[in-house]
Amino acid sequence: MLRWSRIVVPFAVALLAVAGGGLAATAATPSGAPPPGLPMYLALGDSIANGQQSAPLIKDYWTTVAGWRANGYVAQFRTDLVRDLDCLPARSDHAQNGCRQLQLVNLARSAVPPMDGQPEKPGVTTQVVIDEQLPTATATLRARNHDANPRNDVEVVTIDVGGNDVFGPITSACLGESTAGCQAAVIGAFQAFAGNYATILHDLREAAGPDTVIITMTYYNPLPYCYIGANPAAGPFGDWVLEGGTLPGAGTLPAGLNDIIAAISQQNGARVADTFGKLGAGDFVGGPDCLHPNLSGHTKIAGIFDQAFTS
Repeated sequence: MLRWSRIVVPFAVALLAVAGGGLAATAATPSGAPPPGLPMYLALGDSIANGQQSAPLIKDYWTTVAGWRANGYVAQFRTDLVRDLDCLPARSDHAQNGCRQLQLVNLARSAVPPMDGQPEKPGVTTQVVIDEQLPTATATLRARNHDANPRNDVEVVTIDVGGNDVFGPITSACLGESTAGCQAAVIGAFQAFAGNYATILHDLREAAGPDTVIITMTYYNPLPYCYIGANPAAGPFGDWVLEGGTLPGAGTLPAGLNDIIAAISQQNGARVADTFGKLGAGDFVGGPDCLHPNLSGHTKIAGIFDQAFTS
């Protein structure tokens, strides 16, 4: 029997180590609202959408976050959209193609360490998106996409979320020599995720209207590229959670996390940026970080989003 504890215990440690980033916290926070009356790209999600690990860590937390957000896949995809998106044509005869005035609002965040007497914020799950990001997103969509000015519409919405929903239950249930409760725990986590994810996409679609482009993201498998990848069971285990199927010693999943994301996306008229199998060696932070892509990985993810947009 495969010893899943050799995978899951180190992975739990890696989750805790990466969540806080090992950075000193200061009072500064990201700020700034886009100017009114211009087209917008709206992003939601977890630490990946926040650009985590796309730029070097420095001591100050919020300065580090600013670097992540400037270099992550969301920022890079916005650059692609400036080129590829056809905004409402300007009245000038000299207007150029593209969407040069496209504004970016990125609601995603990473885990936030405790600072200024405030408790830490955990990594983003679908419930966190519902509580923190969805109200702002839907209000923005309703205000811009249903007014008399088509020039200020939210043209594109992207979201990646779900990894943090499933790995917690897996960590708890798949410890030790017995894996008897592992399959049931994963299925239970999938059911909870699916309910929340369906709510998020339904509300985004309803607020945005039928014509707004919404792009979701399936997950890559980072486990072979971090330190626990030395265990040959790590890669198949990650694939099993993401893509489903039968894994000896763990059980059978009729669908994986990525299948659920794709199905709910289709139900809500959203396109899918499918990152599974698209990132490889050299695209991850690696070492003790068993979650995040590096700058190269973020660049590949941005390209996958652009392919989903242009196809």
